Amino acid sequence: MIHDSTVWKNDLENELNNIIYFFKNTDLNYDQEFEENNDDDVEERDMEDVAFIKLQKFAIYSSIIIRKLIEANKISDELLSRNFPVKIFKRQNLEKVTLWNGYEIEKLYDIQNPERSSISIKDLTHSIIHSFHFIPYYNYQKFEEDLPDDDIESWEIINIAGIYFSSDKTKNTHLSYIDFKKYLYMITCVLNDFIIFIKYKEGDIIKKSTKPPVK
Repeated sequence: MIHDSTVWKNDLENELNNIIYFFKNTDLNYDQEFEENNDDDVEERDMEDVAFIKLQKFAIYSSIIIRKLIEANKISDELLSRNFPVKIFKRQNLEKVTLWNGYEIEKLYDIQNPERSSISIKDLTHSIIHSFHFIPYYNYQKFEEDLPDDDIESWEIINIAGIYFSSDKTKNTHLSYIDFKKYLYMITCVLNDFIIFIKYKEGDIIKKSTKPPVK
């Protein structure tokens, strides 16, 4: 049980600042060398892979913190009732979604026809924690005009745009997408959410609010 939310919010804020700094200051178009085992061995890693791992760890860790804050009644009813914009893509064939074909989202879901929707913090963090799909989406620009558009070598990453995601249950009906800035904004809302009024009934909390009671 979380009694002091400040400790966890401080961790959450540090994680938020770290991921913002990483994507702002890292060129994902080049590989990077990492020292292995503090000796002379050097491993070259694809920066897209490094970015994926960092982003996934950030999303899962931040979602766990937020879910624990929810369960400890440290997030207000106002914020819990708020929904954040997402896009959803419905299943477009009857092929079973498995670990082997899950990356083929263009075949499994109607990516060309997104539908506007929204999601609560609780449902979003649940989907991330129990994610089946977790796929970053990047904005690209073409830098080799002489090469054909379908040549991957003619494009480079500008920045991260958003995240495709689904839980182990929702994968069978739809795929969701949230803008990266909206996801970070949701976390900022949690950091700035401070309860100043709690109403009890028979020992149970029935209302948690950022506003004082109306007299």
